[in-house]
Amino acid sequence: MRRQRMPCMHAISAIQDKNDKRPEDYCHDWLKMDSYRKTYCFNVNPDLWEKTPHQAPVPPPFKAKPRRPTKKRRRDKEEQPNGSKTKMKRKYNPIRCMYCSEIGHNKRSYAKKKATEAEEHAKQLQLQLAKVAPAADGADPEVNSVPAEDNPAPADRGPSPTQPPIVIDIS
Repeated sequence: MRRQRMPCMHAISAIQDKNDKRPEDYCHDWLKMDSYRKTYCFNVNPDLWEKTPHQAPVPPPFKAKPRRPTKKRRRDKEEQPNGSKTKMKRKYNPIRCMYCSEIGHNKRSYAKKKATEAEEHAKQLQLQLAKVAPAADGADPEVNSVPAEDNPAPADRGPSPTQPPIVIDIS
């Protein structure tokens, strides 16, 4: 019953209750879905319309909605930008590096300086780790593997900042 897609399902169920016959026998071919599909299988396109002597319909005039007006019109990609004839454009000097005096970068983006600073920082970290870490061969923990020129003698250091300076009065 559903496969044939007959209209008026209520009438079909009433026919089935009264008689034990098929509902398709009570339905005319015009009321079936097959005839409906055959009727509306084609579209009425403008080429099938009658030609009239009247003008073609025109859409209503476009009325712009209230909004903030655009500042400049959008230019195409091919258009050259036009400079103002009354205003001058500001000219800037080229960017110059303070370290190497070359044009094109500044001291913030100077690559050589960054590389040398990174090397110095790595050396500083190695020295600090060598001072803190005890000797691996079981020697005195005060002695470390730092070279002598980087490790000044206690006499050369001077007073520490936490101790008051020693004042000797020679009179």
